[in-house]
Amino acid sequence: MTTLLWVLGLSLGISFLCSILEAVLLSINHAFVAVLRDEGDRTGEILHRMQQRIDEPISAILTLNTIAHTVGAAMGGGLALQLFGQEWIAVFSAVLTLAILLFSEILPKTLGATFWKELARPTAWFLRGLIIVMKPVLIPLSVFSSVISRGREHRSTVSRAELEVLAEIGRREGTLDEEEWRVVTNVMNLSEVTAGEVMTPRTDMVAVPSEATVEEAKALMLDAGHLRIPVFDGSLDRIVGLLLARDLWQADREGVEMISGVYRPAQYAPASKPVEDLIQEMRKSRAKMVIILDEYGGTAGLATLEDLLEEIVGEIQDEHEADEPLDFQTLGGGVTRIWGGVALRDVNEHLGLSLPEDDFDTVGGFVFGGLNRIPVVGDMVEVEGGTFRVVKMRGRRVEFLRFLPDRSPADLHPEALRSRELRGEDSAAG
Repeated sequence: MTTLLWVLGLSLGISFLCSILEAVLLSINHAFVAVLRDEGDRTGEILHRMQQRIDEPISAILTLNTIAHTVGAAMGGGLALQLFGQEWIAVFSAVLTLAILLFSEILPKTLGATFWKELARPTAWFLRGLIIVMKPVLIPLSVFSSVISRGREHRSTVSRAELEVLAEIGRREGTLDEEEWRVVTNVMNLSEVTAGEVMTPRTDMVAVPSEATVEEAKALMLDAGHLRIPVFDGSLDRIVGLLLARDLWQADREGVEMISGVYRPAQYAPASKPVEDLIQEMRKSRAKMVIILDEYGGTAGLATLEDLLEEIVGEIQDEHEADEPLDFQTLGGGVTRIWGGVALRDVNEHLGLSLPEDDFDTVGGFVFGGLNRIPVVGDMVEVEGGTFRVVKMRGRRVEFLRFLPDRSPADLHPEALRSRELRGEDSAAG
């Protein structure tokens, strides 16, 4: 009986060890190994080599585990047959199967996957020794593995989707704060955002005609508070260059009267170009502003390096933008006041909506299209999830609107809306 217990205990113990080694090894990620290597920890180098040749440690573990199972089953079965007889061998086999399942699979792999960081160092050194000892067995297995994997291209170990999930996990666990998480996700989504979505639209462009004088250009630049403005010839569809503040003031000091020889060539990009590519182009050309063209070659707007960086780090406000409106402002009763220039994708993200983003860039444009006419204060556009209501116009543009989440019809009655206005819920919109 004692011999049987020793055989089974040793077999299950070795199998327990192999399973926990396997779970720890497969739980160790590349980022953890990279940190160890950067710290000069030799464990990091060992784990790095194992990840590069993952077949070696896996083969060593599986070989040892198979030997333990085979010897344990053979010797244990023979001893059990002698001790208990043929009539109890089925019961012995059932108990042994449950023991193997619990102590060779469930328990060790759960522990390994849970405490892999704590067990990473001893696992690395133990596997290093195991590989050396079992080298004669591993060499033919390695040759066989190489034949099978020959011709297969190396694939990235982490996909974009996995990076997004890791960032979300980091945010939930507190490793990344809200701003850091937003920057990480924005960077990964840059390829999906086009220049047309982040540009300053044509209607908001401040530009100077090519026949303007230096004094006129200075006055316009000072009034707008910009360090560079586009120069057009006849109309905004013919942008011929960019006028920089330092060039303009230098020309003024030199007594130059007209800007025709002062402005520099402009850089152009289609509205469909991904922001990721546009940032790279602007970095290489050292450009701070590009003119965005529509599909017909006309001017759709302009994009500055600041506009593109805001897609990563969020809104950047300087001294000239101190009085600009907030994109979103929460009012009473779950109502949200929205600036009409906010991008539709930001509205969808902020309010949890699914507004179509193909035909319109801004929420103001979406309301304009939904009405199919020039909006007036009080106009409402119903969408799935709530209703947009225009609360302020600037010329023919929607300046501010409110989003009212789905509620009873009485809450959308003009008298109820007027009552909220009298309580000052829309005062900020003015």
